[in-house]
Amino acid sequence: MSVTAIVSEYNPFHNGHKYNLDMAKRITACNYTISVMSGSFMQRGEPALFDKWSRAKMAVLGGLDLVIELPVIYSCQPAENFAYGAIKILKSLNIVDYLCFGSESGNIDDLSKISKILINESNSFKKRINKKLNQGVSYSKAIGDTINSVLGHNTIYPNNILGIEYIKALQKQNSNIKPITIKRIKNDYSETAITGSISSATAIRKELGTCGINNNIILSIPETSLNIIKENIMKNKGPIFYEDFINLVLYQLRKFDVTELAKLPYMKEGIEYRLKNKGDISYTLNNLISSIKTKRYTRTYIQRMLCHLLLGINQKDVLQSKDENSPVYIRILAFNEKGRYLLRKIKSSASSPIIIKTANFKSENAFLNRMLELDILSTDIYNLAIKNPEHKIANQDFLISPFFIEKK
Repeated sequence: MSVTAIVSEYNPFHNGHKYNLDMAKRITACNYTISVMSGSFMQRGEPALFDKWSRAKMAVLGGLDLVIELPVIYSCQPAENFAYGAIKILKSLNIVDYLCFGSESGNIDDLSKISKILINESNSFKKRINKKLNQGVSYSKAIGDTINSVLGHNTIYPNNILGIEYIKALQKQNSNIKPITIKRIKNDYSETAITGSISSATAIRKELGTCGINNNIILSIPETSLNIIKENIMKNKGPIFYEDFINLVLYQLRKFDVTELAKLPYMKEGIEYRLKNKGDISYTLNNLISSIKTKRYTRTYIQRMLCHLLLGINQKDVLQSKDENSPVYIRILAFNEKGRYLLRKIKSSASSPIIIKTANFKSENAFLNRMLELDILSTDIYNLAIKNPEHKIANQDFLISPFFIEKK
């Protein structure tokens, strides 16, 4: 059998995702598809628009066979660690043949070449990056500009960066999974305006938050996703936005002193003082983030830092997640009939434990337990932003089973 994997956020699952999935199936001629999908909080530090089970359900109804959760210790991280965790899970399944991802370039050879440059950074390459950093730009921009100058043309764009990190992770982990990229069509991933039937997730989220369900949303999302969105809105379970966490974030900032804030992952150059000061006088998250961000410290960097603060993710957690000896688990969110077959195969082939019912999971490994603790906590905190009081309750991870769609 042939299995193709996709790393995703599906926030929410839209026509562009459907296009990517259909192209992946066509290019690889696979029999089965798997996605490792972020749970309650995203790679850019933002909350998911809708809960992870709703989004996993969208994915399966949209054509995926099996959806596995990417633990929050990886999902709310810079591209390198995000990709590393996803690939680690996919490799541990021992059944995946292809990894398919979208990119602006659509050129796998270019991306592979760049990944080798980054894995084997020369001293001159490092000096170029440091020179850029000293000019006050962000680390990701310094990397991008340096690679573009080495290659002599612009190849580094946001989605290309993730693709490069996927290839790096495959190489570092000596994986036999073959990377394949599909060129993005019609718009950039960060495009903020609806551009037709295929629009960016950023634009869809903005439109949904500003206007609700309208013709633009209906045009850009599959009917199966639209029905789930309508159901969530009817139950007052979403959409959820970063601003919904303003009181929780400000509480944390005002509670902790600068020595405690300094212990957050990726904290550097005294930015904890800026965080503390602005946290005392801010009243919206947009106001807080805008007052802290600089050329070097981007909005995404600050959002991710605040997400770590909100969830209690510390430096030790991040360091352990990067350790090649640290284990992962395979946590099932949704599947169909073909996915059920994959589960049977995985049970006999996987090198990592499988979680279908959270209450049944027992481990003697401290990191696995800590990783699950953070996933459960992230759901509990996420639920506090839901308007419907019936859905604010904790321990939903113990109460909700993976979504299964039977063959009709």
